[in-house]
Amino acid sequence: MHENHPETSGDRESARGHAEHIAALTSCAEACRRCADADRREGMDDCAASCESCADVCEATVRVLKRGGLSSDAVAALLTACAAVCRSCAAECRKHDAEHCRECAEACERCAEACERA
Repeated sequence: MHENHPETSGDRESARGHAEHIAALTSCAEACRRCADADRREGMDDCAASCESCADVCEATVRVLKRGGLSSDAVAALLTACAAVCRSCAAECRKHDAEHCRECAEACERCAEACERA
């Protein structure tokens, strides 16, 4: 039945064209999960919470990009928000000397840069 209805917006996006975003988001989420686990073991609860939230946002963004169907404006807004979360997480991780925090901050910064190239 859906295929009988004309598309109401000509600028809907699909997962095509978002491979760079999806790769960066996935890498960031993985780094954030690793960092959060280490943070919890080391008693760095604020950093862990920031990393867990960033991972959640990145993973949700990947699911939305893979599903497709949003307008290009909505995708741009989503990627802008994700970049802001990644930059916030990177700033929190930069407060610490731990290697996992350094790696997480770098992954978050790469992800933010990729999202900003939307």
